[in-house]
Amino acid sequence: MKSLQVVLGRELSEKFREALIAVPALIVCLLMDFFAGAFLGRFFEKIMLSYPVIFVILPGLMGLRGNIFGAMASRFTTMLHLGEMEPKLRDKNVLKNIFLSILLSLLPVIVLWIVGVLKVGNAISGMIVLLIVLTSTIFVSLIMGYATALATVLPFKKGIDPDTVAAPLVTSAGDLVTMPFLVFFILLYEDIPHVFGSLVVLAFLLLLAMFIKTKFESEEKRMIREILGIIGALALLSSISGGLLESYSEIIYASVVFSVMYPAILGTAGNYGSIIGAKTSTKLHLGEIEGFLNRDSILDIFVYFVTSFFIAVLMNLVAIGVVKLSLGKSIGLVFPFIFLYPFLVLFNMFIGYFLAIVFDRLGLDPDNATVPTITTLADIFSTLFTVGVAHLIV
Repeated sequence: MKSLQVVLGRELSEKFREALIAVPALIVCLLMDFFAGAFLGRFFEKIMLSYPVIFVILPGLMGLRGNIFGAMASRFTTMLHLGEMEPKLRDKNVLKNIFLSILLSLLPVIVLWIVGVLKVGNAISGMIVLLIVLTSTIFVSLIMGYATALATVLPFKKGIDPDTVAAPLVTSAGDLVTMPFLVFFILLYEDIPHVFGSLVVLAFLLLLAMFIKTKFESEEKRMIREILGIIGALALLSSISGGLLESYSEIIYASVVFSVMYPAILGTAGNYGSIIGAKTSTKLHLGEIEGFLNRDSILDIFVYFVTSFFIAVLMNLVAIGVVKLSLGKSIGLVFPFIFLYPFLVLFNMFIGYFLAIVFDRLGLDPDNATVPTITTLADIFSTLFTVGVAHLIV
């Protein structure tokens, strides 16, 4: 019995060391999410009253954008290692993949916009929102595309494996730029409409030029159809979290703290689920998991669950500062959030774990399917969680 306790203690100690390595990355992602949260909190009332359709689109736009460009980083890394792409931004694969990522980004926007207009019912406001979101998406995708190429090419040139750098940076950067660009185009439409109109035309001319210049092979076209199907399905799933955000926007706004903390809650909960999903996928490929419950994976989940208490407190403390700076209001610690958030994380981690196993049993590569699915589901669970805790404190 004593030897078993010693072995378990050693395993837990090793797991905690591994988890502590991931914590700094989680904190960086958290701070990036709060940058988006500061913009959301500052303009929450304006969006709620004038552009409610954006709330239906927002969770899916932020989540799927990170997935799309994270996958793009992975493709660049693979091509660099295989010698199929030269380590320079002018390589033909860069433009081709940026155009592909724009197409993949526009599909969920259109799907979520249709859902949003049907839900909110304001067609005129909906058309304005469509122009704002489409134009924002095209420009953000161009910036994100070249930033992704840079984040893979530079480390590769310096002898660093881009897989360890590019994907985490790119997925977090997706959250970082989405909200500021949306707010920028909203303000541009309201204050300088002729400049807004010019940028709309420019965005679609750039898209047309890329379409003319880019040629896809038959195998690439087949891959695009498959990916578009997956992204479309995830967009419909994301409409649930967007619909909840729009329906309960008044409660979230009244809580004050959650109007700035909402992106961080979605981002961190999805990150925890993704970590466990990715670790489980690796173990499945290595043949280390046979049944539905794996002792090593359960220890991973427990250790990350413990770290989530620290993240919950940190998130609340950062939110206090952001609310003070961006809204000029004073708030305190939200103890129901600090206590309940780790259980949201625990739930998402178990979902990520079982999703990887189920996808593997269905003959799908869990590396490709688990992370996009768990981040999308985490958005739904996190929105429900945010609304529920907001109800407790309002």
